[in-house]
Amino acid sequence: MGLAEYQQLITRNPIFLERVEGVGIIGEEEAINWGLSGPMLRSSGIQWDLRKVDHYECYDEFDWAVQWQKEGDSLARYLVRIGEMAESIKIIQQALEGIPGGPYENLEIRRFNRIKYPEWNDFEYRFISKKPSPTFELAKQELYVRVEAPKGELGIFLIGDQSVFPWRWKIRPPGFINLQILPQLVNKMKLADIMTILGSIDIIMGEVDR
Repeated sequence: MGLAEYQQLITRNPIFLERVEGVGIIGEEEAINWGLSGPMLRSSGIQWDLRKVDHYECYDEFDWAVQWQKEGDSLARYLVRIGEMAESIKIIQQALEGIPGGPYENLEIRRFNRIKYPEWNDFEYRFISKKPSPTFELAKQELYVRVEAPKGELGIFLIGDQSVFPWRWKIRPPGFINLQILPQLVNKMKLADIMTILGSIDIIMGEVDR
């Protein structure tokens, strides 16, 4: 089922709209104060996407728009994510069109030709075409790097001490940060609305279970 079919079945579904519209509203100032990012931030009227803000990698070479809504409710968060799916498809299509022609070698296809190479054991097979990570000395300094992950800002904070191992390594997970506003959103709400609000935050338990 394609994106258009999902939009036809869900986006205009009156039952769905009744369950999400006006539920779990987050204002613009609240979104900033809670440190929200990704669709949680953009659904509250703030057009902030690190791919546009930091201009990293090759996103500036493609034609795409930041998806945002101003209502700040569960419906707005859904619409932002659906819009981002469409924009992602546009980016992928443009990237495919830009791939130059010519001969190529697909090392991954050897995964399907294991019978022809019986000398490969399972360990070697798993790492075909994988590049090893280089070992280098980390300078004695602090560094924070961030990217726009599907759920928001994913950041890595490092403190080096002139060795190959960081003295401090901290991951800023978007889902864990976004989840902190949940107690405020469910306050005085109906029990049935809690699952709607939680689903609109779109968390991964492996990320927030800490």
